Amino acid sequence: MHLRILVTYLALFLSCFAFAQDTLVKPAPLEAFSISGNYRFFAQHRMFTNPYAIDVVDGEASYLVDRTILVGDATQLPELTLNISGKPTPNTSFGTDLVVWNQNNGEFDYYRNLQLGINLYGNFQTEFANIGVKAGGIHWHSMTSLTMKSFTGYNRFSVFDRNPWDPQFRDITQRYREYYERGAISQDGRWAQQAVQGFIVDLTELPLGLAVNFIYGKTQNAGSAFIDPGAANDSTANSFIRFYDNTIPNNVYAGRLIKQFKKHTFSLNTFNRKSYSDALAQKPIENHVYTTEINLNFKKFAVLAELGAARYSDVQYNPGYGEMATVKLSLDKSLFKVPLELHMYHISPNAVNNNAEFVNTSVSEAPSAAAGAVTVIGSNGVLQQNGSAMLGLGQMANNRQGINLNADVQIKKLTITIGNGIAREIEDLNSQVTYGHTINGLTMSRFWRWSFPADVGPYGRTSVLYRGVFETVQLTDLSDNGEVVNKKHFNNMDLQLKYSLNLFRRPLYLFYLGSYNSVQPTFSAITVFTEEAYIRQYSHQFESYYSIHPKLVLAVYGGYERVIGNYATLVDINSKRPRNQEGIALGLGLDFQMAKSTNLYVRHRYFQFEDKSYSLDQFAGHETTIEIKINF
Repeated sequence: MHLRILVTYLALFLSCFAFAQDTLVKPAPLEAFSISGNYRFFAQHRMFTNPYAIDVVDGEASYLVDRTILVGDATQLPELTLNISGKPTPNTSFGTDLVVWNQNNGEFDYYRNLQLGINLYGNFQTEFANIGVKAGGIHWHSMTSLTMKSFTGYNRFSVFDRNPWDPQFRDITQRYREYYERGAISQDGRWAQQAVQGFIVDLTELPLGLAVNFIYGKTQNAGSAFIDPGAANDSTANSFIRFYDNTIPNNVYAGRLIKQFKKHTFSLNTFNRKSYSDALAQKPIENHVYTTEINLNFKKFAVLAELGAARYSDVQYNPGYGEMATVKLSLDKSLFKVPLELHMYHISPNAVNNNAEFVNTSVSEAPSAAAGAVTVIGSNGVLQQNGSAMLGLGQMANNRQGINLNADVQIKKLTITIGNGIAREIEDLNSQVTYGHTINGLTMSRFWRWSFPADVGPYGRTSVLYRGVFETVQLTDLSDNGEVVNKKHFNNMDLQLKYSLNLFRRPLYLFYLGSYNSVQPTFSAITVFTEEAYIRQYSHQFESYYSIHPKLVLAVYGGYERVIGNYATLVDINSKRPRNQEGIALGLGLDFQMAKSTNLYVRHRYFQFEDKSYSLDQFAGHETTIEIKINF
């Protein structure tokens, strides 16, 4: 009997112990783990009614095929993106991504890779500072206008054509409502940022109200040629060459020292790059930028100013430092009844920095040997507009000084935004002018699916950018020995109208954007509309977005562009006339919310372009795109 009771107590004790063991769960190695991303289906059908002469060989033109169908995205962005993140400790986290892309090359295989790499994030609070660290793959980061930042402009653009990275919302009309109300639309984390691969350190809450930002690694203009590991032979299986084509340095280091004074900020900034143009690393290529930025915020006005110097050098070119200055003065509407912004800038031709907001128009950089066998502008594989570039309002360039004035006027439901820009070259260095196409520029860029070639087209004067093109114009008003004799002056005028009303109790948004630009050898306070200008470029864009249903938006678009050259530019050998271009685009589209976080976007466009002086430079046709985007 006693033995039976003892066994019973022992069994109960062991069962309780076992139950207690089951309830002791080992802490999870990750406090938080998440997977998000998006799937994007994209298809394009293009049919020419007048095919484009993409090239001329021995006097014979070769034309693009009449009809093409593309499934996938020629902008080289994946169909499926998975963003993976985890948080091992309260102060550290990591993130990576996986992209899957069907290249539709006839083989049953998919491209699988990382897009932004594997990133590590850390944040640590110490007695002296809050330390933030980002390391590993690609991070999107910005500093100041003259050191490292992307140009955003004044948010005057068409929203009819969708970018692959455009966000979507639960409310199908939110994109157009935001553009009407704020003059801007929500963008992803890459907006106005530059890509950095390496590590970024932020020190905040330092003594004396100081903060430090430091960067070391690579940017899009300081990369290295990468080869597929599968292309390496067995003898180099454990060698660095298995991953990189060479070990030539091509890096940047940059930083900021920031001091906060209540609402005001003062900073010292630097951006530096070093590489080599030869395989022996004996011929250096260097960029050095040093600036001071001041941001003053008062009740009725604000001042953002940056002053400094920069230089570029290689074995053949070393002109020394050039001065840089940009000042923005924002005035409250209580001072002049409307809010105003005045922007002034001066950037020396010796100041070069392809990671800043301004465009390099004066120096042809030496290609870095780290970029491999491909010789490209900036040694990075991304073509940039050069020459004496006609740029959008507010866009800065080196070898140029200018002033921009912008104003917003609100009259009930009508918003009027106007801007006027005046600029001139500091030195007469270029005998060429370049300009982009506002109308049909995106359509033209798709004529070259997978590359960004320069000097292509029937007359070898078109260069392809990412989702755009620009043309090069040769000037002829030169001296007898072929030297440039005139400094070029640039003018920009923008007019934007935005209006909203309810039609049958549903919102309707109406937008107009007009741009009027010229470049000429003399000063003018406004855009030149006569033959005194080397190039005159005018464009008009009309858009409407009507919410037929809470889940359906009807989009209508119309665009018209004129580009006219004078007789101081190169003329056609047959017609003896300068450029005389006309571009037309008519569009119709639908935005449809298929389900939660799943939208369908359809765009159809009729496009037409003709240069009446150059017989081969013309095309016309229809283009339809279908996009299905799912966020999760």
